[in-house]
Amino acid sequence: MGMLTTLTAWLSGRATGQELAKLDTEDLGALARDVGLSADQLMQLSAHGKTAGEELPRLMLALGLAPEKTERIDPTIMRDMIIVCSGCKLKHHCRRDIHCGWAPVVQRYCPNAYTIRSLFRERYELVLPRSRVDC
Repeated sequence: MGMLTTLTAWLSGRATGQELAKLDTEDLGALARDVGLSADQLMQLSAHGKTAGEELPRLMLALGLAPEKTERIDPTIMRDMIIVCSGCKLKHHCRRDIHCGWAPVVQRYCPNAYTIRSLFRERYELVLPRSRVDC
């Protein structure tokens, strides 16, 4: 099971970060390591509720990127993008724009836009080699 799936399933089973606050430092650290985060990152994600970061996979799919493949190739990038997405203040706009088929518009305000563009470049550079110009 991938980190994204694990984290989403774990967050969906929690009402708030109150359960985390009851854990001692050692248990919190162990739980955070299990999902590939620091204790602070885990607390931050849980503070944003059950739907923290759920817009990211939807946006990626709408833009033609496979979140599962990105997670498999570089789980650190996916983890960081989820953390950024979970803290975004424009979730309502993002959800609406994705739902309306305006995913490219989301990149105007998405805090993950730079990383998403980088993923596109990597994807197409692997498929279409850069042309060489000999002068």
